[in-house]
Amino acid sequence: MQLLKFGTSLVLRVCRILISRKKEKRWAETYLANLESEADANLPTDTAKKIVNAYSIYLPMVIDAFTQVDGRHTSLDEKKRILQYFVCSTTFDDFTDNNELTQEQLNEISFGYSAYQPQTVQERLFLYCHVKLKQFVKDQTGYSHATHALFQAQVDSGKQTDPTIPDDELFRITIEKGAYSVLLCSFYMEDGMLSDRWQECWFQLGAIIQLTNDLFDIWKDVRDGFQTLPVRTKDADQLYLTFTEMVDKLEGLIDNLPVPDSRKWKFRMNMMSICSFSDMAIQQLRAIQQEHGKMPELNTLPRKALIIDMEKIGNIWHCMRFTYQRCRK
Repeated sequence: MQLLKFGTSLVLRVCRILISRKKEKRWAETYLANLESEADANLPTDTAKKIVNAYSIYLPMVIDAFTQVDGRHTSLDEKKRILQYFVCSTTFDDFTDNNELTQEQLNEISFGYSAYQPQTVQERLFLYCHVKLKQFVKDQTGYSHATHALFQAQVDSGKQTDPTIPDDELFRITIEKGAYSVLLCSFYMEDGMLSDRWQECWFQLGAIIQLTNDLFDIWKDVRDGFQTLPVRTKDADQLYLTFTEMVDKLEGLIDNLPVPDSRKWKFRMNMMSICSFSDMAIQQLRAIQQEHGKMPELNTLPRKALIIDMEKIGNIWHCMRFTYQRCRK
């Protein structure tokens, strides 16, 4: 009976995500164009595509999961704010990754924006959305802490180009960069998701999502000499234990959410399906380690060994099995 319940719920979730993603992509393209018109800032096509794609994946997988466990649907205003968030996060990533702004300019555009004079369309649209989001937020103290912490993590991520970065510093940057990125979204939701129990859940999920991103980017990061936890690992089994502890903590936080058990179970399934991607990627690293007797230098491996192919039936099955095993506890 439990397997049937799980299978039915999973199939429905996948169908909803696929349908929703196409729908949200069309909506995001229209709303982003409206924002560009309002701010008089037409983004480069590739930047606009990154924003729309990120939003159309994130909204059905993460945001809708949180509103559903809260017993409601994501509102139109929430969707608008989440897209504005992705405008800010995507353009800010470009500012840092492409060295478009100095650290002083990054600080000014983030926290001294009333006096900042934008020089590009990206800066202008970033400021426009950044101000709109801040004006909505009700918990300004908590929001200030989260934005400053994320800013510092983003700045500190520049250290990841240094092969001598200490392991504990790399771990801190990884956790904080992902955790605070996702935590920010909680401030853009309607009332009811700002308690510690909810925010701890957003925070922990963000840390796991960052690890997932790093696992899926491992080939590119190895090639570029960018240090991440997966790139740095000398023991895939230890990385697996670290990941398992992170997932266990998320499950404990889900158990403590003030919602009925029926909603909690569906939310657990939604969250574990996200976590399953990391588990699948780590198992691939563990297989490499077993094959070589130890973890080899990753830059000696062919691209095929490090790329995660989500179209493989075996990988899809792995994610389903992981999610089911976590949900039947």
